[in-house]
Amino acid sequence: MSDGVGAAIHRSAATARARARTAVPGRVPEVLDVRSKDGTRIHTEAYGPADAPTIVLAHGILCELGFWRNQIRDLCDDYRVVAFDHRGHGRSQAAPARAYTMDHLADDLHAVLGAAAPDGRPVVVAGHSMGGIAVMAWAERYPRDVDARVSAVGLVNTTPGEIFDNVQFLRGPRSLTTVRRRVAQTVVPLARMPLPQRMPLRKHLLSRVAVGTGAAATITADVDRMLGRTSARGRGGYGRLLVNMIDTVDPSAITAPTLVIAGSHDRISPPGRSEWIAERLPNLLELRTFDSGHCGPLERPGEVSAALRELIETS
Repeated sequence: MSDGVGAAIHRSAATARARARTAVPGRVPEVLDVRSKDGTRIHTEAYGPADAPTIVLAHGILCELGFWRNQIRDLCDDYRVVAFDHRGHGRSQAAPARAYTMDHLADDLHAVLGAAAPDGRPVVVAGHSMGGIAVMAWAERYPRDVDARVSAVGLVNTTPGEIFDNVQFLRGPRSLTTVRRRVAQTVVPLARMPLPQRMPLRKHLLSRVAVGTGAAATITADVDRMLGRTSARGRGGYGRLLVNMIDTVDPSAITAPTLVIAGSHDRISPPGRSEWIAERLPNLLELRTFDSGHCGPLERPGEVSAALRELIETS
């Protein structure tokens, strides 16, 4: 069998699998063949016209590319929208436990950017939460590629680090911050244990932490389903990374025009963390704050889609 025929069969089979479980009902994506620097397979889907301006979407921890389904639906008629699952999430390969670092976040995004624009055209890239950390980590790791590969950036509900020093739940006295962090570092290995398919307490916790007051119960249920589909190695690997992230990522390596979006009720990445990022960006377009919790793309889908559309049009 020739390489060309083999590749065609592989792509056809991947497209059939995507049709069976597409992120956007009624839309069949092109499944891109993406391998990271260490060989890990990164499940990546592309929607929309191949010759249109491209935006790449990176989701947060414990989610999957379907987290962006509203934005994919809203944008894919006019633009090429590429979304991917982080390693150990969704349909991407679960790497070994040691392979969940900032460098792996950066390398995975770098591989996706190469597949999204094989001709080298600059693209817009937007990251939510850990996806935003991935964008900042990529800019630090690949500084020579920033101007050439990216025309604009969106950072949505993103924190630069020092996560347990700034989360706004289970806080207690400031003097106990170090103790809370040590407890979290001790408990996070439990994330590698299998999760029960149904766990009402988990949904209750998500409704208190991940989304804003008044968010529809269906949003919490969606996030819970994504969490349940995240591999144990993905949960444990990146959970450990974020819990131990006591330093900050420097956003100043992002030289492209950047839009920062915060959630006024975000308890995981409070608005002050978005302000911290915005103050250090060399090419800030705007800091916008939406009436949402941590899941802005799900809670305020129209507003986030409109903001990303503006970002593409001005890049």
